[in-house]
Amino acid sequence: MSENQSSAKKASEPRTAPVPRVESAQAEATVTGAATQSGAAKAAGAKNAEPISATKAPEGVRVAAPASGDKASQKADKKAEKKATREAFARPKSLEEAAKPQNRAAFRAAVALYGLFMIAYGVWQVLGGVRVIPDAPQDFANASVQSNYVFFAAAYVGVGLSFVFIALKFKWVNMLVFSCLVVFLGGVGRILSWAFFGTPHWSLIVLMVTELVIPPCLLVWYGWINKSNKIREEMLKASRNQARK
Repeated sequence: MSENQSSAKKASEPRTAPVPRVESAQAEATVTGAATQSGAAKAAGAKNAEPISATKAPEGVRVAAPASGDKASQKADKKAEKKATREAFARPKSLEEAAKPQNRAAFRAAVALYGLFMIAYGVWQVLGGVRVIPDAPQDFANASVQSNYVFFAAAYVGVGLSFVFIALKFKWVNMLVFSCLVVFLGGVGRILSWAFFGTPHWSLIVLMVTELVIPPCLLVWYGWINKSNKIREEMLKASRNQARK
C-alpha cells in the first residue's frame, strides 16, 4: 500500500525539462557582441571628435584644438586656423624664391609695341610723303620738300627699329636711354613748332603727347626693375652670409 502511494505521489509531481546550454551560450555571445559594438562606436566617435584640420595644417603652423563647450570660441579658432593656413601657403618657400628677379616680359612687350607703332607710322609717311600730312597744301609738295620729309620719316622708322631690337635682345637695353631721348626731343620740337607757327592738326597733337610721355615712362619702368632686382640680390647675399656664420 505504501509503495502504491509513493508511486502515485511521484506521478503527481510536475516534471521540468532540462534547459539546454546552447541557448545560454548564444545569449552570452549576443551580449558580448553588443558590448563590443558599443565600444567600437564610442572609439569611432572619439576619433571623429578630433579636429581634422590639424592633420592638414602645413609645416610650421600651430593649430589649437577648438573648445568643446563654447561655439563662439570654436568659430574663432576655426577662423584663426584658416588665416594661419593662408599665410603659410602665401609665404615663399625659400629666400631664393623671394629674391627672384622681376619678370621683364611685360616691359619688353611694351617696348616692342611702341617700336612697331613707330615703324608703321614712319613707313606710311615715307610712302605717302607730304601729302599724307593733315591740312598740308597740295601745291607745296615739290621734290625738295618730299626728299627732306621722307628723310626724317625714315629716321623715325630707324628709331622704331631700335626699340624692337632692344625688346628682342635685352642685352642692348643700355641703348634705351638714347632711343627715348631722341623721341622725346622730337616731341619738344613739336612744341616749338606749335609756339612759332600755330596750332597743328589734332592728330599731330596726339603724337606730340605720346612722344613726351611714353619715353620717360619706359625709362622709369626700367629703373624700377633694376632697383628692385638689386635689392633682392642684396637680400639674398646678406642671408647667405648670415647662414654661413
